[in-house]
Amino acid sequence: METLRYIFLVFHLFGFAALLGGIFYQLRGKDTVTGSYMVSSAVVQLVTGIGLVWTRTSLDLPVPEAKMGVKLALDVLVAVVALVGMRNKKPWAFFAVATFTAAAAVVAVVWK
Repeated sequence: METLRYIFLVFHLFGFAALLGGIFYQLRGKDTVTGSYMVSSAVVQLVTGIGLVWTRTSLDLPVPEAKMGVKLALDVLVAVVALVGMRNKKPWAFFAVATFTAAAAVVAVVWK
């Protein structure tokens, strides 16, 4: 089960890297629109985040419920806004996804 937790963790980080790396790459250009990579990366974040909580619970490791609730809400916001932005091609959605992604990273690192 510990190996599965590490697999979820690695793919969770891959999803974050794809999302934030794509955001930084797109900021270099003039066309800041939400792409399908944002939606798929957000789904990876959601699925692997749920898997991480499940494996920690299965291993009787502590799970900070308030922190996980905030992370879940931010990850759902990223996914929904990315999907809406991909369909509407509005720049505000791109910047909202970037902001919510950065907020999720801050919550993950700073909140103990």
